[in-house]
Amino acid sequence: MNNPLQPERISLSLGVVFVLALIGGRAAGQDSAAGDEALPPPPETSGWQCSDCPFTYGLIGDILIGAQVVSDDFFEFGNFRGLEEDGVFGDFSADLLYRNENADFIEFQARDLGIDSRELSVAGGRQGVYKAWLTYDEIPYFRADDTRTIFLGAGTANQMLPPDWLRADTTDQFSALPASLRPIDIKQERETLGLGFAYQLPEHWHYRVDYRRTVKEGNRIQGGAFIFRAIELASPVDYESHRVDLGIGYRRDFWEIETAYHLSIFDNDNDALRFENPFTGINGALLGELAQEPDNEFQQITLSGSWRRSRWLTVAGQLALGFNNQDQAFLAPTLNPNLLSPVLPAADLDGEVKTRAARLRLTSSPLAGLTARAQFAYDERDNDSPQHDFLQVVTDTFVTEERRNEPFSYERFSIDTSLDYRLFSFLKLNAGFKHQETDRNFQEVDNTDTQTYKAGLSATLFSRLTLNVDLKRENRDNDLDPALLGPQENPSLRRFHFAEQERDSLRASLDYAILDNLFADLYAEIADEDFTDTAIGVSEARDENYGFDLSATFGRNITAHAFVAKESLKSVIRGADNITGFPWVATTDDNFHTVGFGVNFADLPGKWVRAAIDFSYAGADGEVRLDKTGNAPPFPELETNRFTLEASVERQLRKNINLYFAYLVGRLTEDDFFRDGVDPATAPTLLSLGEGTPDKTIHVVSAGLRYTFE
Repeated sequence: MNNPLQPERISLSLGVVFVLALIGGRAAGQDSAAGDEALPPPPETSGWQCSDCPFTYGLIGDILIGAQVVSDDFFEFGNFRGLEEDGVFGDFSADLLYRNENADFIEFQARDLGIDSRELSVAGGRQGVYKAWLTYDEIPYFRADDTRTIFLGAGTANQMLPPDWLRADTTDQFSALPASLRPIDIKQERETLGLGFAYQLPEHWHYRVDYRRTVKEGNRIQGGAFIFRAIELASPVDYESHRVDLGIGYRRDFWEIETAYHLSIFDNDNDALRFENPFTGINGALLGELAQEPDNEFQQITLSGSWRRSRWLTVAGQLALGFNNQDQAFLAPTLNPNLLSPVLPAADLDGEVKTRAARLRLTSSPLAGLTARAQFAYDERDNDSPQHDFLQVVTDTFVTEERRNEPFSYERFSIDTSLDYRLFSFLKLNAGFKHQETDRNFQEVDNTDTQTYKAGLSATLFSRLTLNVDLKRENRDNDLDPALLGPQENPSLRRFHFAEQERDSLRASLDYAILDNLFADLYAEIADEDFTDTAIGVSEARDENYGFDLSATFGRNITAHAFVAKESLKSVIRGADNITGFPWVATTDDNFHTVGFGVNFADLPGKWVRAAIDFSYAGADGEVRLDKTGNAPPFPELETNRFTLEASVERQLRKNINLYFAYLVGRLTEDDFFRDGVDPATAPTLLSLGEGTPDKTIHVVSAGLRYTFE
């Protein structure tokens, strides 16, 4: 893929839709002319009046112009918000709509144009006939601003050691380390530009085209290794992707059909990341290279439709054919001149994957109160990539045995049925069954069969109280052959998504209308999983969810809500030190707590126009316990706490001008033994970036003027 933009493909794709549009337009006219002969004359509507059609013509909406003051630098708080630095930032937002009597319209929306998380969209057309749009958004991702590295060219595809660097066996022997460390922020920014057009003909045809270009730039943390010595690197991120979606559809009174084309192109400006070895090289391994995500392309054609003549039967279906290719050139097996570099069996993967999917859904209501559904689904992933024998080089240090690549493919078929029956006016019952069968190749499990049984009820116990109960049981069987795990895997290993499994779940909820304006919801959900044939791997797990929601309205202008939720995840994992080593058992216990409330005032007395307050808290803690031969020390507890409080108020200055104030306070703390106190030289055989955990509070004060068009 020498030209990642593939302009000829995009141009061809856009051309196809317009050619088909011309053909479809002619067919539409012919079909309409034939069909109108059988249609009754339209009703006379000149005398009709609409008393509830508050259409407003002209320009409506508002514009906000102001500023935001951020108290401190806080990378994690600015993640996705765009407020990672202290200082003063502009606050520009708008929500405008213009409409005339001919149903022509144009709408303009903008959010946070003064910071890095901005959004902008413009759309226009004639309602019910055509619409064109242009969108743009930026989303920043901030990982860490306390990271440090010794590499020159950090964040690029070629990272070298400082000129005065002296290699050593362990990090505490790096004499040049303190003077060589320099800061580097780990962050990314994503920009997406989109444009599209949709057209609806009066003769039942409709067309659509949508294009999106996404660019992601920055860096990320990536590990490199030379046998038992490892390095954390600031790896470059420089991606560009293009997505095109075309669709042509036709609707009649009782049926509709649409054909669509999808094209996705991904381009990575960096084929590889090269880095020098800061440790003493074993067998002369002084330079490493890591392949990056390869350029690739995916195309898919979809045909979908539905038909409904009466309540007796509704049919909906979809067919999709896809093609994925990837022909990125292979990297050299090693850059170590002291090793005899194996000869590559091919210049590139020449990878080809075909996908096929089919869906058919039938819905019927043969009796009053009874609804039956059946869905058939088929998915296939046919990997036609060639197989080759590769002589392996382990971390540029030594050459080992030959291995053959395994182009993974699968076929999956499922049938899903359900019945809903209203037994009494206050009681509704439901039941369902699903069977899914998956066939694979190049895996230790060729086939898995999964059966899922469901049953539930919805009962109105009193006029204001409703009980909902859902039960589910899932069984999965397989034809495991441990001999296919490979020489480096324990034959007792069971991967959790292949292992034989029994899963039972129960969800119950109570919806209570305490008053006409006060509503409560109480729910509980429990799920137990047992992996019945597992000796090495996840053997059992339990998931519990509990929550309470409350919402209220006071008059027409005040709404309030509150919620409390808790989730608990527990699991048991069995393992062994090696294939024949001592067994051990690990247990994990993770708990999540969330609390929040909010009040919105839509119209306050006097000059105060509106106000809002919103509070949320989320906390998580986790424990990992390991039981094995010997006195293994316990792991420290993992803990995260985050809360935010937002408040805003507006006061009218003039008829169309309001004064706007807002305040936001946020706090984030974490305890993570994987990062706490792990400086670049803390681990003897790991040169880390020294990423720490956050512990900070930030305040944001905003003020501005809002002008309203009426």
